[in-house]
Amino acid sequence: MQSFDFSGERRTALPNGAQLLSFSAPHLNSVAFSVVMPFIPEATPGVYHFVEHMFFERAGKMRARQINARMNAHGSEIMGYTAINYMCFNFSCRKEVFAAQLDLLFAMLSQREYGEEEFEKVLPVVRNEIFEYEFYDTRAGDILRDLWFDSRYINSVLGSASVLERVGSDELREARERLFSKDICLFLAGAFSEEDVRRVEETFGKMPLVERENTPPRREETETREYNRRGRGREMQVLVTYHVEQADRMLKMAAHWLRSALFDGLDAAFFRFFGDRGFQFYSVDGNYNIRGDELVFSYLAHIEKKEMKEFTELVNEFEQAAAKTDFISLVRPYLYDNIVFLFDNPERLCSHYVDTWADLSEPVTLREETEFCGAFTNESLARCWERIVASLRRIFYIGR
Repeated sequence: MQSFDFSGERRTALPNGAQLLSFSAPHLNSVAFSVVMPFIPEATPGVYHFVEHMFFERAGKMRARQINARMNAHGSEIMGYTAINYMCFNFSCRKEVFAAQLDLLFAMLSQREYGEEEFEKVLPVVRNEIFEYEFYDTRAGDILRDLWFDSRYINSVLGSASVLERVGSDELREARERLFSKDICLFLAGAFSEEDVRRVEETFGKMPLVERENTPPRREETETREYNRRGRGREMQVLVTYHVEQADRMLKMAAHWLRSALFDGLDAAFFRFFGDRGFQFYSVDGNYNIRGDELVFSYLAHIEKKEMKEFTELVNEFEQAAAKTDFISLVRPYLYDNIVFLFDNPERLCSHYVDTWADLSEPVTLREETEFCGAFTNESLARCWERIVASLRRIFYIGR
């Protein structure tokens, strides 16, 4: 079994309750940093995404142009994005400018007061993002979002432009304050120094944080019919979804391995099974998402209307055949052996930490992940797949 050197990895609790997960690689020349700010999505849809843009408009005496100029001077761009239940900011830079770039991000996130000027600048940007999203065919993504039983997660991150135009400063301020909870996680990787770690502790580690109120899930009536049609036409997308409730740690950790073995590459189980039966797919979009203890596993493929009956009849057969997949030979080289690539790529490692956090709602070290996943066998992964296919399955035919 391959051995890995995790001696540079450390997880610590900061004075304000936030957690810091770091991986030191002093032989490199770059440093990466990410901050994850989880929230409960109960505000007006789109408000948190709006707040994300506001952070880039003011940092103390600096305005957007000065902030951008400071990034350019550091040779590093600060990136931000808003998911359905968390916000993330990240950057990668030369080790010589890490402290300055960290201070800039901290100044942006520490900004508490905004004027009408910032609101008026952000609104057109958000409106344009909403237009671009609605311009393309996003029906499959909309369907996946609508599936959650916990109705807090069914709204678009972007929200509605007409609604956001009426959002007041009090609601924006309240949403901003909810971001700063003790569940914040910081990820640091690369050629940082002990002084850099102290800098993180003196800035983000002393930021005032509050306890996050974890309100119970809200449930609404949901559509659970096995087959659903959306639109008409000869060309179709078929979306097959599996909805698991009470997903445990094993299933959450296995989901990425299952998705990779079943749908990634032409030697994946999906292509071999359907190829042997006359379906020549160029690609298939296998995916999974996790919200709390809900897991939605899915795959999306293109077919013609005349193939719909034949494809539907093969779905059950594919589920049974997929359980016999040689998961380990297909996946281990990519998701286990290649973990060494993360040691020398701080930006990619921080992104990996964030993605794992998004699945498990907690920071997970590489050591913990490799020890857990290193114990996977074909039999244990097959049992996880069987749990998925035994859950609520729905098939959507999206025509145009």
